[in-house]
Order: sequence, then C-alpha cells, then structure tokens
Amino acid sequence: MKFITTFLVFNYSLLIFSQGQVEMNDIAYDSFYQSNKIKDSLVVELLKMNKDDSIFTKNFEASEKLWNAFVDEQFKIKFPEYETWETRREIYGSQFDMNYYQFLKLYCDLRISTLLDMLEKN
Repeated sequence: MKFITTFLVFNYSLLIFSQGQVEMNDIAYDSFYQSNKIKDSLVVELLKMNKDDSIFTKNFEASEKLWNAFVDEQFKIKFPEYETWETRREIYGSQFDMNYYQFLKLYCDLRISTLLDMLEKN
C-alpha cells in the first residue's frame, strides 16, 4: 500500500508543473500582444472602410489618442508609485511586468469590444 501511494504521488507530481515569474510575465506579454494585434487590425479595417469619410477619420484618430490618454491615466491610478520602467521592481517587485501586461490587455480588450461595435454598425 505504501508503495502504491508513493507511486501515485510521484506520477501525479510529474503531471504538475510550476511556473516561474519570468514565464508568467512572458505569458502575460504574449496575451497582451495578441490582443493588441487584433485591436490594431480592427483600427486599420475601420479606417479602410471609412477612408472616404474625412470627418470619421479625423474623429476616429482623435478618439484613439483620447483612449490612449485614458489608459495612461488609469495606469497612474492603478500603480501610483510607478516612476520609471527601470525602478519598477524596487517598488512593485518582480510581478510588476505581469500585472502591467494584464492591465494593458484588459483595456485593449475593452477597446476591441468598442471597435467591434463600430464595425457591426458599418
């Protein structure tokens, strides 16, 4: 019985793997990168669909600038002690990169949903 229990625990532990902080940071970055690619492709598609409408193009570009400013200000609220990219780990530790990319992905996904709504209406 002792052998079977040891054998089962050993085999189960082979199926489980741990993730280091660097790997979690990379996963968060990859996830954000994929969302950002989708967002960028939607922006290009919307601009292409409305290339003859100069008012839409002007307002849409202003909207993109305002969205980026909004995300920057939200970042300052979420991470008030953040000073520079070089000193980020002194304040927030090694998980900052992961939190940063998850934050960006969240707002990128919100923007994707608004862009998809705009595409559906066109």
